[in-house]
Amino acid sequence: MAKLLVSFNTMAVKLSSIFFWAEPLKRIVWESFGWVVIFLFILWVPFLRVWWWVFLPVMLASRLRELYLWWINWDYGYANLKWVMLEITPPQENLVPMKAMEDVLAMSWTVYDGANWKNIWIEGELDYSPYWLSWEIVSTEGKLHFYLRVPAPNRQTLETSLYAHYPNIEIREVADYTRLIPPTIPNDEWDFYGEDYLAKQDNAYPIKTYEKFFEPQGEKISAEEKRIDPLISLLETLSRLGPGENFWVQFITSPTTLDEEPGYKEGVKELVAKIAKRPIKKKVSLWEELVYWIREIIMGPFKEGESYTWEAMPAAKTESGEKELLLTPGERELITEIENKAKKPIFRTTIRGVYAAKRENYKPSNKILLRSYFAHFSASNMNNIQLNVPTRPKVNYLMRERRVFLRARKMFRMTIMRLPPAFPDRIKYTSIFNTEELATMFHFPLRVSGMLAPTLEKVESKKAGPPPNLPVG
Repeated sequence: MAKLLVSFNTMAVKLSSIFFWAEPLKRIVWESFGWVVIFLFILWVPFLRVWWWVFLPVMLASRLRELYLWWINWDYGYANLKWVMLEITPPQENLVPMKAMEDVLAMSWTVYDGANWKNIWIEGELDYSPYWLSWEIVSTEGKLHFYLRVPAPNRQTLETSLYAHYPNIEIREVADYTRLIPPTIPNDEWDFYGEDYLAKQDNAYPIKTYEKFFEPQGEKISAEEKRIDPLISLLETLSRLGPGENFWVQFITSPTTLDEEPGYKEGVKELVAKIAKRPIKKKVSLWEELVYWIREIIMGPFKEGESYTWEAMPAAKTESGEKELLLTPGERELITEIENKAKKPIFRTTIRGVYAAKRENYKPSNKILLRSYFAHFSASNMNNIQLNVPTRPKVNYLMRERRVFLRARKMFRMTIMRLPPAFPDRIKYTSIFNTEELATMFHFPLRVSGMLAPTLEKVESKKAGPPPNLPVG
């Protein structure tokens, strides 16, 4: 049964590669005008034609609902929301542990506010994670900057949290750096390329986090000298960009909850049960039922005692008589990591890296420099981050030049608006990361030295208040 299911899945993958055009056709034509096709079918069938006055209002009501929510959410609610761009200047030497950045992200999660019926239908608030943030690393001709784009009502909360954990940083409001690039990019003067990144495995699997970046010698101590900072390699690469080159890295985080992510919540339970070899009660899908009956027809009915479902590993007993699961050290570690990820606040996250340069300065090797950065967080038994092929501006077949241009335009538009790749769908092509994972990928460098020092704007001296015994006259 398992082999037959694998063969059917392989066949489905091959068919999907052949009919790659079906997905955009479904999205553009059927999802937009499918109701028109159904209504024309109703008018064509004689016994349904007389009831057209019943079907038409129902169909129009569903479309009008979508149009109204689009207007009230985006053209009214979102359009009236003011965003603030903050530039964060880190100190030259930062001995604050990465745990501090994790706590800052946990504070940013508190901007989450679930919307009720009134908020959605009257005030125009989005029903899913309405207040997202964008944590950004920018290289403008080799000059490095850290930015945070935040809704104006949440600015004070984020600034307070950053100053509390990093008292020596500087934060100031600046203009959006994306305005330095023409909005008509790509054009005759500028070229553009970008990639979105997402978790390769199921969202329940964690990536390698900062706790694993200690040197093997010595114990885990608070001093940061024994910690390996993967961010330095990215900053060093970004600092080597030349005149006319720009590279932007964005971590767009939308705070969410386990209740809003039932698929993730159930996925964690199923994955832990599978690794622990516990029996899983699972509903049989139509496809599985079809495979079962095909197997029955071809190979005959099941024999007595024959089973095609795995069995739970029998539990061993400890000396006290308590049952204990027989798990390998790797399985125990993986279960612990999965459960630890689910305990912390989670964000629906879009990761994006874009490269914009004048055509005479455009270097194809620089457009993919972000890929090597995510190799730091890969683990063979857990998760890793890879590029999302369907959204990048690269096409191999059919109207290549025009489709590449349209994809690049869309990605640039999503970049300046800090929206997910499949907008208006804010879930597709995104991943779920918790505060620890995000703090590992985005934080302030532990030490600025070497070739990196001249390229990163930094606070040169520490701030301090007046001495308490200062005479006041």
